[in-house]
Amino acid sequence: MRKLLLYIGVVLLCLTTGCEYKDIDRRIFVVAIGIDSGEAEDFKVSLKLAIPQGEVTKIDEKMQIITEESNSISEALRLMKSRVEKELDYVHCKSLIIGEGLAGRDIRHVLDWAVRRRDIQLILNFAVGRPEALDVLKVKPPSERIPSNSLIMAMSGQGTESPFIASVYSYQLMRDVYEQGKDPILPVIEAEGETQFRIDKIALLDKQKVQLVLNPEESRLFNLLTRPDLRTNFPARVDDSEFQYYTESSKSAYKIISSEPGAPVVRYKIKINGIVEENSTQELITHNLLEQISDAGEEALEQSVEALLEKIKKKRLDPFGWGLRYGTRHWNNETEAEEWAALFPVLKLEVAADVRIKYSGLIK
Repeated sequence: MRKLLLYIGVVLLCLTTGCEYKDIDRRIFVVAIGIDSGEAEDFKVSLKLAIPQGEVTKIDEKMQIITEESNSISEALRLMKSRVEKELDYVHCKSLIIGEGLAGRDIRHVLDWAVRRRDIQLILNFAVGRPEALDVLKVKPPSERIPSNSLIMAMSGQGTESPFIASVYSYQLMRDVYEQGKDPILPVIEAEGETQFRIDKIALLDKQKVQLVLNPEESRLFNLLTRPDLRTNFPARVDDSEFQYYTESSKSAYKIISSEPGAPVVRYKIKINGIVEENSTQELITHNLLEQISDAGEEALEQSVEALLEKIKKKRLDPFGWGLRYGTRHWNNETEAEEWAALFPVLKLEVAADVRIKYSGLIK
């Protein structure tokens, strides 16, 4: 019996093949991908490559950007393999930038390719590059030591915690593109020369392309409505004095109130606890003045949020998932989508803010 098992083991070992693993010195790591509209072909694909160094103590890592045009993204990548001497490795790729021109036409082809690609993770960060994705990839801030690490840290929230940036992973984007009742969003990255970029705008899409780009102030309000405990500041004017208060904690929630006689109402409630961060006067801040600042902050915030919601509604976009919420509370799957489409244009939007400024930020 033992001889038989030994014989079977030897036969199985003869049938096994060697692995295709290649050492690190025979690989080039792709850390970011940029896809734009091509001039002669449909797509212009750019890869930002990090070239491994022998010494881990080196301060600056080498990087390289290669670009290829093709009618197919996959074909462009195959053509690029003939331009480098090492194997392209995508396991460290964390950013995919879609050029503004391509994002204004259709993102679904790029998204479908990224999700299907077996060696690209579903936690890949998506963004819109302005003016082109290639311009964003070329940016190398002086503080960057690892190629494309500045983009990765900014877009994922591992580094800066900006109130203007919205992180969108590939699995989230895929879900929102095909989910009925919610529309996708993407952060906008603007290249400012070769050493600086800016991420302070959010693009709102329908199921296919960009329809509206929010300015920085609108992007901050959007994040306030979709992200708990947003660390930021808001203005409050009392008489002729201007104050800025910092949000120590914040939360936002909404309800859809529908009744047969009237139009449905989307009612938001925003609660903020904050401190006075900036005072344009030398006036001593008393308890009474703190209450006035709170009231002024509530009024200004309500007006700003209502204006943003109305602007988004006019474009018939639903990045907050109102339609999805409506569907979860109505049980007729065959008609609820049509009902919501008919109700959306006549939605009423209400915002109630509760701003509480706890103290002045000074130690007496």
